[in-house]
Amino acid sequence: MMQMMTPQKGNFQMSNSKKDIIIFNPTPNEFEAVKRHVGAASFRNINPTVIESGMGKINAAFQMAAEVLPRVEGGKKPAVVIGAGTSGSLNMKLTGGDMIVSNAAIIADWRMEDDFNRHCAAYGDINFRAVEPSLAEEMTIACTDPIVTTLLDRLENRGFKRGRMLTSDTFVAGINNKLRLGHEFGCLACDMESAAFGYTASKRLDGIPWFNLRVVADTIDESLSDYVNMEIDMVEILGGKTVEALTILDELLA
Repeated sequence: MMQMMTPQKGNFQMSNSKKDIIIFNPTPNEFEAVKRHVGAASFRNINPTVIESGMGKINAAFQMAAEVLPRVEGGKKPAVVIGAGTSGSLNMKLTGGDMIVSNAAIIADWRMEDDFNRHCAAYGDINFRAVEPSLAEEMTIACTDPIVTTLLDRLENRGFKRGRMLTSDTFVAGINNKLRLGHEFGCLACDMESAAFGYTASKRLDGIPWFNLRVVADTIDESLSDYVNMEIDMVEILGGKTVEALTILDELLA
């Protein structure tokens, strides 16, 4: 059973005139790397806060709601929320260290969890349900905010890979299975949180603009052990690329 995380935060450049940006990282290594890189950067127009959400879609949804909903209700709605972490490739063209930017995701194993009901009832039902690949387009969660769209355009021009993410609480293994899922769901890579972040921001938090940043930590032909061996190097790439994305967002929100 997944354990709910107590949010850990990194606060930087606090200013009432700056727009709040909240970045959620699922694992401690992702959190520490992103916090360090973001904390060393300087922004004119945004105030980023980095939070460790915990792994899996229930933790992701719960922690985002727990952190952001009081801000929304208090009239301090964040300008953008971001999910940032590692991912596994579902595409032959992706290599380790490639950076994916996404404003579209799908949950491949929608279901309601008892833990979520107990701990997060105040934030409304998520109603996770099973979905077939044929319903992928209908079930895709997407953010069409113009600032996010412009940001993704610019990041794509800078070498970021752009595409839909597949979210599942089950680790995806095996090259044939990865290729099948990538093809059937039309996704570049898989993780355990992106769609939950997007769903919560879109459906439960007053339509806050969102996007996800994911570094490829294991390629189509690699396994969980390869991911573990590469994670430390990959989270450093994630931290640097998160700052790159925030720098452009800082310009767009001037």
